[in-house]
Amino acid sequence: MVSWVKSCTLKGMDTEIIYTECDIGRGLPALNIVGLPDTAVRESKERLRAAVVNSGLVFPLSKRITVNLSPADTKKEGTHLDLAIALSLLACDCGKAAPHVREAVIVGELSLDGRVNPVKNILPITIGLRDKRIKSMVIPADNLDEVTIVEGIEYYPVHSLSEAFEFFIGEREIKPVRGEKPALEENPAEWEEDFSEVKGNTEAKRAVEISVSGFHHLLLTGPPGCGKSMLAGRIYTVMPELDYEEMLEVTRLYGISGDDSRRGRLMYRRPFRSPAANVSSSAMLGGGSGMPKPGEVTLAHRGVLFMDEMPEFRRDVLEALRQPLEEGHVSISRAAGKVTYPCRFILVGARNPCPCGYLNDPEHRCSCSPLQIKRYREKLSGPITDRIDLFVDFARVYSPDSGKYSLNSGGERSSFEMKQTIEAARIIQKKRYSGEKIMYNSQLKGKLLEKYCRLKGDAEDLYSEGCERLKISRRGADKVLRVARTIADMEQKENIEMHHMAEAFQFRSRNSEY
Repeated sequence: MVSWVKSCTLKGMDTEIIYTECDIGRGLPALNIVGLPDTAVRESKERLRAAVVNSGLVFPLSKRITVNLSPADTKKEGTHLDLAIALSLLACDCGKAAPHVREAVIVGELSLDGRVNPVKNILPITIGLRDKRIKSMVIPADNLDEVTIVEGIEYYPVHSLSEAFEFFIGEREIKPVRGEKPALEENPAEWEEDFSEVKGNTEAKRAVEISVSGFHHLLLTGPPGCGKSMLAGRIYTVMPELDYEEMLEVTRLYGISGDDSRRGRLMYRRPFRSPAANVSSSAMLGGGSGMPKPGEVTLAHRGVLFMDEMPEFRRDVLEALRQPLEEGHVSISRAAGKVTYPCRFILVGARNPCPCGYLNDPEHRCSCSPLQIKRYREKLSGPITDRIDLFVDFARVYSPDSGKYSLNSGGERSSFEMKQTIEAARIIQKKRYSGEKIMYNSQLKGKLLEKYCRLKGDAEDLYSEGCERLKISRRGADKVLRVARTIADMEQKENIEMHHMAEAFQFRSRNSEY
């Protein structure tokens, strides 16, 4: 007789359904697990034998037991298959199974005394099963608080193997717990940092508004200490809130990466990642032994990736950003398999105008030679800068009256005020692209770009002349259009007008000057 039980395995972003099949037949006594199990799964047979006996259940010692993890060509990792294997074996031996439990996915790790221990990655596993329309799960009781934030699934918590087996054959009733959307736990209005603390540099703050409104990439250039990092570190305070589906997506990615800092809680804030300049290519894009883990670009998904002193990053790291910046996803191939992770983020880069940082600074003399300046600027290649939408030059903040540094310039816009403008522009984009497969102006391509960025009259003439005079590439010209579309949305304008196009060229021309 053959019995089967549903379980699952995590493969990158995807949760794959695994059928744990068991056959008890004649032959030399043995317990074999086949179907590409890893070391942790192969070792489960030792835990299984002790757990069954110590739970007071009957283990068929004198028979040949074969457990197949189907599909057999998918590698299975982790200890969460223990419970499913045990129930499959016990059900095969007794020939019973409750019909309503048959469709439930079963996960859990067994201890030697028969207790069901909590498992890692339960939240990303559960989110993946929800996407596959799984309606019920049998889980360790200690994992219950983690998974109830995922709605649409009924959870049956179990404490021991004997309890799970009695439930599986219909001799015990367990009341299901249904997952629900959690209430918002954090209030963005109470964040300690605020844009009102950033004095002067009105143009830079305007660029931030445009960047966040349309999800455009941004590069800040200025001398040391002028406030580039301070401004970048406050961008998350003006970003719109994540909706429930985005929270699940971001939480899932952090769970897959092994980050347990928010175990059992949703990610309410948009991510803000700031890797060090010596970060490796695998740490930036993703990798590691076994199944590749998400890197910094994926952990910044739906948020901000801030690269301070961007030219100081390794050349291979910078060049590897081409695919994520252009396509919004990254594909990683390793011996264990190939996975694709999403990475739709806002890149915010910061750099000095020269190696010493004081080129054109009225208070300091630049000590760099023309050749040093040229080599420094060439660290950011043309293909990388061509993928950036907005270029801003920072300046030191002086009082117009005294000519000295000003700490109380006053009249600065707060994060709340900036956020209102940004959210209004986002609402317009959400309505406009409701029938499309995009969400932001920065994703406009091909026919969609022609459809939603039509120019007439003076705006069209300025666009043609600006692209010609600035020698902008085809990709750069498209980015100017997208930025102009965002500026028009911020002003609640249906059509792109001449002053929208002029401002878009203003933020593009900074790169041409270098």
